[in-house]
Amino acid sequence: MNILRNSLAVVAASALLGLTAACSGSQTAVCEEATKAFTDYSSKAAGAAGDIKGLNAATGDLAAQLKELSGKADGDLKVALAGMADSWASFKIDLSDPAAATKLTEFGQKATQATQQLASACS
Repeated sequence: MNILRNSLAVVAASALLGLTAACSGSQTAVCEEATKAFTDYSSKAAGAAGDIKGLNAATGDLAAQLKELSGKADGDLKVALAGMADSWASFKIDLSDPAAATKLTEFGQKATQATQQLASACS
């Protein structure tokens, strides 16, 4: 459980670093809101130690925030935020699933790709 939770926190932190470095241009406010969403998620994920339902709820909340932000954005930023929202929305931890670790790796790759798109769109 701790490995999954810590891995999610690492993915979120990577996204946050990419956003922090990239926020500029005409849609700075949306980029800043996305950065705040990831900061809040990181805190919630850390606070959900041992609470799978809480972690899944925090992940769902982040997905909803990113989807809402995509509605405020245009062009590449809109596409990147929508992709991230879809990635985070599709991830639910189920410890009874023997493929959970594999799914985490796939999720990490999707989130990293979406974060790179977002960083590019925000620059």
